[in-house]
Amino acid sequence: MIKAELEFQIPARSDAVERLLSLPQGLRPTHQHLGEDDVGTAIGKKDALIRSLESNEAGLYLSSSNSIYDVRKSRNSTFICNGYFERPSPPAIKNFLLHMAGANPIFGFACTPEEKEAKNRVTTKQGVNTIESWVGRDTRKYIPGLYWLTLLSTALAEKHNVSLPAIEGVALEHIELEDGQHLFRFYEEPEKWRCATEVAKLCSSLPGVFNIEKARPQIESAKNFLDLNAMVKNWK
Repeated sequence: MIKAELEFQIPARSDAVERLLSLPQGLRPTHQHLGEDDVGTAIGKKDALIRSLESNEAGLYLSSSNSIYDVRKSRNSTFICNGYFERPSPPAIKNFLLHMAGANPIFGFACTPEEKEAKNRVTTKQGVNTIESWVGRDTRKYIPGLYWLTLLSTALAEKHNVSLPAIEGVALEHIELEDGQHLFRFYEEPEKWRCATEVAKLCSSLPGVFNIEKARPQIESAKNFLDLNAMVKNWK
């Protein structure tokens, strides 16, 4: 499986939904669901889908024959579109991000779930309990990471003082798009992330890119659950 995630400002929600509904057949969502187990109904007009999103605080699931999308408002008052693709071809996922870039996302990426967890998830022990926490995902504080495919806006890079030429120097591929969007590919296949030592070195050298190795020691040193919550919040 490949997971893709895109974050948009709320005013761009309509454009993002329109982009989803104009994806090629197979990726284009055809049904909307209130939950993962909901049978769902056929998607009608875009305006009706937007109204459904506005009236459902938890968001909606959209599905196609080859993908599932989780679309919702985030905790940061932005709009999130998660895509889950079973047995996708790398070119199809690349084209998905290129297509969605037209809605001018704040940030986006695609990678294996294992890469995402390795770069943004910490596991800690509190007594007999094992607690897993997501960290480093707040684009107001940093760029969440550099993944197999990373869609990065010039605005976000400048906000966090991250050098685009430095990123381009490590990437295998860089496509400069309209509206200051940049698509980077860091390794040939999504499963190759474990061997991408140059990408790891780059992340550790750029303070504006979240690096889990800086957060992990502090979070793992938490003495109790309240300490843990505070530390995770600091690194959200």
